Order: sequence, then structure tokens, then C-alpha cells
Amino acid sequence: MRPRLALIAVLLLAAALRLWAAHYDLPFSYYGDELHFMRRAMAVGTGDLNPHWFHKPAFFMYLLAFCYGLYFLLGRVAGWFHSTAEFGAHFLFTPTPFLLIGRLLVAACGVATVWVVYRIGRKVFANPWAGIAGALIAAVLAPMIDSSRSIKSDVPCGLFMALSVWAYLGTRETPRLRPLVLASLLAGVAMGTHYYGIVLVPAYLALEMLRGFSGVPWRTVAGRCALIVLLFGIGFFVTSPYNFLDPTWGRETGAVVARSLGIAGGKPAVRYEPDSGMELTPGTRATALGAARAFLDLIAAREVLGIALLLLTGLGLAATLVRRETRWYGLLVLIPSLFFFLAAITVAAYHAQPRHLNALYPLLAALAWPGALAAVRPLRLAEPRARAAALLLVAAAAVPTLIVAVRWNLLINRQDSRLVAYRWLLKSLPRDARVLLDDYGPPLNDNRQSADRMAAVLRGLPPGPFTQNQGLRLDLLRRYPPPDGFNLDEIGHQWWLPREKSDAELRSDPTDLDMGNPLVSRQPGPLAEYQREGVRYVVTNSLARNQYFTSSGRGTRFPSFVRFYKELDRTERIRTFDPRSWGGKGPVIWIYDITRPAPPGQRPLPELVSSQSVEEDAD
Repeated sequence: MRPRLALIAVLLLAAALRLWAAHYDLPFSYYGDELHFMRRAMAVGTGDLNPHWFHKPAFFMYLLAFCYGLYFLLGRVAGWFHSTAEFGAHFLFTPTPFLLIGRLLVAACGVATVWVVYRIGRKVFANPWAGIAGALIAAVLAPMIDSSRSIKSDVPCGLFMALSVWAYLGTRETPRLRPLVLASLLAGVAMGTHYYGIVLVPAYLALEMLRGFSGVPWRTVAGRCALIVLLFGIGFFVTSPYNFLDPTWGRETGAVVARSLGIAGGKPAVRYEPDSGMELTPGTRATALGAARAFLDLIAAREVLGIALLLLTGLGLAATLVRRETRWYGLLVLIPSLFFFLAAITVAAYHAQPRHLNALYPLLAALAWPGALAAVRPLRLAEPRARAAALLLVAAAAVPTLIVAVRWNLLINRQDSRLVAYRWLLKSLPRDARVLLDDYGPPLNDNRQSADRMAAVLRGLPPGPFTQNQGLRLDLLRRYPPPDGFNLDEIGHQWWLPREKSDAELRSDPTDLDMGNPLVSRQPGPLAEYQREGVRYVVTNSLARNQYFTSSGRGTRFPSFVRFYKELDRTERIRTFDPRSWGGKGPVIWIYDITRPAPPGQRPLPELVSSQSVEEDAD
């Protein structure tokens, strides 16, 4: 009874930590990746199951589309909307329910992962308290919580990977094929959710080959290994079929891997990694060593595992590998971790982020129990006291990451500067005025005039991942003019590039078309040009501006942006929204009237402007 009550308490804690901030920033989202998944899922709802974008596989988009379909059916019955067109307009102008549905789906996957970790720990170590210890770590681990409150595929993939491992545990109990079949299919489903799933395949193959050294006929071993590969492929195909049916993914993946390993032929080209802001030469020893150090620094950071949990899980892995009874599980964790590490220093050098490790967190969490037992063993305590001491040690190791998670939840629930600015813009700017909107700032809807201009741009663009379904979106904007619409022009940023390209170059390069919406201009013109076109107001922010005024020298490689922000400073800044003034979060927002020169008392902005964000406060 006590383990069951403890499990209920851990699951409730996991749910509370993940749902605490599910409503943050509503009715908007300022996280581009979250909006991207929502839009792809809604595009699937139009009947085109091909996502036309393969940076992530499609299964999570299909799950989102299914949930949105249920919401549509409910709304149709309730009379909220009477057609799919009305539903599409509802998505464009009232994103709150779509955000909540997606976030609740991911949070549910996060809580379910905690339960699966309990089942894994209990089964591997034949003790319910081993499951409780692992579940507690998974429940409070800050990056797992952080990833569970946004619409991304990392947490759902981690759930399917954990389910696959749980299913594979059954192969230790029976020679029947059912556990192997289920584990292999679930690994393929994980791959169809996020590409991390592939790291389970070498682990399963290695463990099956070890059977050959334990007396199992090699013919049987070969058959089981072939079955793993086949069923993994089937699971991947069923959940993300266009990775196979559309030649884009295979062609681009092969090219990316070849370039990342430095085997593309000719002199290795320097590659830019936008997540770390580094330029590197793939396939070199220096790159691999530097990426290895960066990865180890990442997992030891308190925002990821932290020193205490890293030592505890490392000790647990060693203890698991030493014991004959659990050695196979140690390999089941070690082999995927090694392949993940190899990927992080080769094909994805300097790319790894805390959320990416959701592939491994559930497996590592189960090692907390053997690590704690090994740590208290020198005390020579009797079994009940040793168990209690181990649980206390696990709980103590979980406290630092719990503090980080709670702090993040408190910070992310603060009022965002972009929402405050949005409300002011609705009240204060004339709707017939033309507004230039910088990226990362307050979200504004387009009115019919700006939709017409974007439609003209769309007609001149080649088909690409970001042009699919744009015609439908622009048609909805014109058929259902939003009540908060503005006559907008938008500026995007070339975040994936190390140096500036012109809009013409960006719109003619397939790689660039795959990275950002080409309907948005990504090279600002001179301010005088915007004035001639009738633009009166510019809405910009510190997240956008700060990119070009750093010690990295990025500004020298993006001269148009530096010129743009310096020219803005010579016009009238009519409003500033600094979140520090009300204890909020988000970037500093500035609104300029570019038809007026800067008044005598207006001070130029410093090159770098601090903003109050979750990331900065967490450092």
C-alpha cells in the first residue's frame, strides 16, 4: 500500500509541476517552434498529410491534428463554427484553445513518462521503491518539466522510447517474440515522433547478439535481429510515411550527414550551427573534441542533470553493469547514450540542448535507485534502513532540480512585455496606419491590405515547405478580416545563417526556403524607403536588436540590420515597454514613429539592452 500511495503522490507532483504553467502567455505564444507545430498540424487537417518539412518527423503533427479534429467536432456540435473555413479563421485569430490542447497533450505525455519510469525501475530491480525513486527523479527533473509545457515533440518521443524499453524488458522473461515485436514497433513510433528513436536499435541488436554467446542458436539470433530492423522500419513508416514517400527527406538527410562528417567530397565546408552561434569545420578532431566538452558541460549544468544527479546516475550505471542480474539493463542505457553522444559530436556537433535529452532522461532516471543503494552501502545498514537511506538520498539529489523547475514556473507565468505592448497597440495606433513589425515582438494579425500584398509575393515564389497552404491562410484573412488586424509589413531574421543574404538570394535557395517563411522580408531596407512606401510605425524589440550588437561580431556580417536599428534611433521613440518596470518578463519593446525625427531629449539606445526573460533569470 505504501508504494502505491507514494506513486500516486509522485504522479500528482509530476502533473502539478507540468500543468502549473500550461496557461503561460495566453492568448499568445512567443515560442516560434510551438507555433510552427500548430500550423503544420492544422495544415495536415486540410487533407494534405505530407508535412513538406522534415526537420522533424510527422507523427506528433498527426497527433496534434487528431486532437484539433476532436475540438472541431465538439465545436461543430456546439455551434461554435459551421464550416472548416470558420474553424481555420478561429485558429488564426483565437489561438488560445489550440495552444492549450497542444500543451495538455505534451504534459500528459510527460506524466505518462513518469509512470513508465516507475514500471521500468520496479521491473528491472525487482523492488517497487526502485520504481518510486526513478519516478521521483523523472517527476521533478527541470528539463523534463520545461519540455512538457510547450508544443514540441521531445517529450512525446521520450514517452515512446520509454514504452519501447519497458516492452523490451519482457524479452528477459520469455523467448516468445511478442515483447520484441512490441519494443521494435514502439522504437519505430519514437523515430516517427523525433529522430532520437533510432538510438534504441543498436542497443536491441547488441543485446540480442549477446544471446548468441549464451547458448541461443545464432540462426535464431539473426532472425530476431532482422525482425528488430524490419519492425522498427514499419513503425517509422506507419507513423511518418512521407519520410519515405517524399524523396526530400532521404536526399537532404544524406547530404546533411555527409557534410557533418566531412565526407561530402572536396574540401570540408565550414558549417554554421545557429543554436550555439558557432562556425565549425565538420569531420575534424578539434570539432569533435570541442563538441564533446560542450556536451559534457551541458549534462552537468544544473538546468539539466546537475552534479548531484549526474554522479548518482553514473554510480547507478556502474552498479547496474557490475551485477550480472542487471547488466543487460545497464547496456540498454549505456548503448543509446553512447550513440547519442557520438551524434552530438559529429552530425549534430554543438547542437544539443537540454530538451533534446528527453530521449535519455527516462532511462537515466531509473538508475537513481541502484546509485543511491551503492552510495549508502558503506554504512552497512540493515535492509529497511538501507532502503530508507537510499530513498532519502534520491530525494536530496532531486531537490536542486526541483528548485530550478519551481523557479522556472514562477518566472514563465509573469506578465510578458509583448502582451502589454499588444494591448497598447490595439488601443493607441490608428488601424489604417501602415506598421512595420519586427520578429520576436508582439504578435499582430494582418488586415486585408497586408494579406493582398503577401498574396502578390506568394505568386512569385517557388513551392517550398513554408509556402504550402499559405494561399488558404491568406484567403481566410481576406474572407474573415480579424477585428484586431493591422496593415502590416514584417521583418524576419536570418537566424540560421552566419552572414547576410539578400531577399532574392533567400527566395531562390532551396535550403533557405526550408528554414524560414519567404513571405516575410529578411533583409531590412533603408528607413527612407519604408517612409516612401507609407510606413509610419515600427514595432521592434531587444531580442531582435541585440543579435547584431554583441562581441561575437555578428553585426559586421549583417550590415543591413545594424544600419536599420541605428536609423531607427534617429526617429521618435513614442513608447517603451520594459518588463523590469512591472516585474514581468520578455524583451524590451519599442514603438517608433518614423515620420518624425528624434526629439532633443531622446537618448540613443545602448548597443545591448537587457530584458527580463526566463533564460536570463535561470542563468
